[in-house]
Amino acid sequence: MILLIDCSKGLHLILGNKKKIIATSFKPRLKKVSECLVLEIENLLKSNSKDYKNITKIIAINGPGSFTGIRTSVTVAKVLGLTLNIPVCGISLFDLMLMQHRNIKTNSDQKFFIHLNDERFFVQDIYKSGKKSEVSIMNFKAELLLDFRNFQIVSMDNKVVKSLRTIRNDNQKHNIFIYNDIFFKSFDILVNLSEKKYVPNPIYVKTF
Repeated sequence: MILLIDCSKGLHLILGNKKKIIATSFKPRLKKVSECLVLEIENLLKSNSKDYKNITKIIAINGPGSFTGIRTSVTVAKVLGLTLNIPVCGISLFDLMLMQHRNIKTNSDQKFFIHLNDERFFVQDIYKSGKKSEVSIMNFKAELLLDFRNFQIVSMDNKVVKSLRTIRNDNQKHNIFIYNDIFFKSFDILVNLSEKKYVPNPIYVKTF
């Protein structure tokens, strides 16, 4: 069994085999993840008649997102990996979206967005050359004059669409791609991640 741990925003656990997702636990508003993550994992396993010995691989989402959540999920994943002697992989939400989006042939630069709160988003630019920008935070209300015409807009939910509408420029046309079920769409990618290439190193971005 493969266990995915995502604490970048609340808690999202996925249990699956090499072919499909078996069970999920999604609590986006869960607080104090550091205090309950292990219990939540045990509850998910127990409710599916599994235990730790059934886990053969762990995948942790590196970020970006909650500092405490990311630190907790990566730490727990590494400890479980050492205890169970199984591989542990780490991948960022940006890289996961990028791997999924590569199915779309494009000659455009791309802006990837992950919602933080209100009108604020984590953002990373991926250029046609293959280069990536540093992960930063964008506030749409404060940056109304940005020109998105030459970019594809890629996100995990429709909140970015609402925020783009605050940019009052009717001449801008946005080429938008939404992957609001990214783990289900990309589960085959997650299953085949290499622990040597995808190391669980947290991505921390200052949110203040």
